[in-house]
Amino acid sequence: MSHLKFFKQIHKTDVAIAGGKGASLGEMSNARIPVPPGFVVLSSAFDRFLEETKLNAEIEARLKEVNPDDTNSVDRVSAVLRDVIHDHKMPEDLAQEILQAFDELNAEFVAVRSSATAEDGSVASWAGELETYLNTTRENVVERVKNCWSSLFTPRAIFYRHEKDLSDHYVSVAVVWSNYTR
Repeated sequence: MSHLKFFKQIHKTDVAIAGGKGASLGEMSNARIPVPPGFVVLSSAFDRFLEETKLNAEIEARLKEVNPDDTNSVDRVSAVLRDVIHDHKMPEDLAQEILQAFDELNAEFVAVRSSATAEDGSVASWAGELETYLNTTRENVVERVKNCWSSLFTPRAIFYRHEKDLSDHYVSVAVVWSNYTR
């Protein structure tokens, strides 16, 4: 199963798999509004990564440890969750799919942006809560995807979860890439 789609394959109804940014860029691309060429690493890639590394239970347990009134608690849980994501290897076939898509863009650099699946919803927009990486090259693109995934667990994002009462809701993340000229 492919875990990537080019913008032209995505529509506004695809927020659950492409996140708010991804769905919006897909819709604009299909409406022939000029957007840089790009694609989305679907939320199914993140979900698969969590399943194969068996991190779901640990993430759920750690998030329950958070006391939003205690900054140290939030910082500690964030550091643990981000480290554990970075410490696990991405499945090789998924990494190869990402590299192949990068090559298809024929770009020296891409912008890599997180796109939460709860974005642009009636409860939470996640705008500005997750991370973006500019000047991403083929050599660091797989790591940047993992960085975007782990940005779902920055202190800022954890506080946001609590503020929007999403602590008990599963939120996934897609990653949007687009050509980027420096």
